[in-house]
Amino acid sequence: MKKLNYIFVGGKQLGYNCLSYLLKRKIKPLYVVCNKDDNGTDNSFNKSVSKLSKKNKLKKIELKKLKKVLVKKKINLDVIFCLGSTQILPSELVSYPRFGVLNIHPSLLPKYRGRYSLVHAIFNGEKLTGITAHWLGKKIDSGRIISKRKIKILNHDTAETLYKKFTNESFKEFKKIFSKILKKQKIFSYRLKGQNLKYKKKNFPNNGKINWSWSGRKIYNFLRSMIHEPFPPPKITIGTQSYYFVSKNLVSTHKLINSPK
Repeated sequence: MKKLNYIFVGGKQLGYNCLSYLLKRKIKPLYVVCNKDDNGTDNSFNKSVSKLSKKNKLKKIELKKLKKVLVKKKINLDVIFCLGSTQILPSELVSYPRFGVLNIHPSLLPKYRGRYSLVHAIFNGEKLTGITAHWLGKKIDSGRIISKRKIKILNHDTAETLYKKFTNESFKEFKKIFSKILKKQKIFSYRLKGQNLKYKKKNFPNNGKINWSWSGRKIYNFLRSMIHEPFPPPKITIGTQSYYFVSKNLVSTHKLINSPK
């Protein structure tokens, strides 16, 4: 395949890494759809896909306008890469590209479909999670599965450290799948049998609130599942006062008074 007609939808560090990889290979997307909260500046969590697009003079487009442009310009689209995206693609876009819409989800599907997958895996005391590369279906996280990779959840892992593991493994898997697409190799995929397609939207565990009647282990899991700097740290309430759990690294950047000897 000499030329690949693709659209890139996404953000976060995974999206940035994948788009950077494509650009280094001089394979530019027709359009880029950035996450809505991508304001064009890098932060301590991830680099900006919007900033990368501007630097490389890529055409950015809003997701709601994408289908109209594709139809109007009669674009023959090979694939959509949806990586690190915080937006749900409309169902009419899912079947538009020739190959499909490639997504990498942070769990071993069908477990933990939807948002906050890694957070819930830690909270529930899972020892394993993983990544699932799949073609998007018309229902959330229900498309044909291409591959899975397992990731160990260590006792000291937080949502932050586990997400970094997910990002690294996903980037490796993306490069493998992309190579097959470029070489016109057949990509085997399969549909899970007996999968319940009903989906219930998830929030943080217990809506992000600690329950002091939980066991010590469950409280520990809750706290580490909610630690993902630079996002706000877990908050607890004692009486009328609110307190936050922060990492040692964050504390070390502030001068604290030592306890008297």
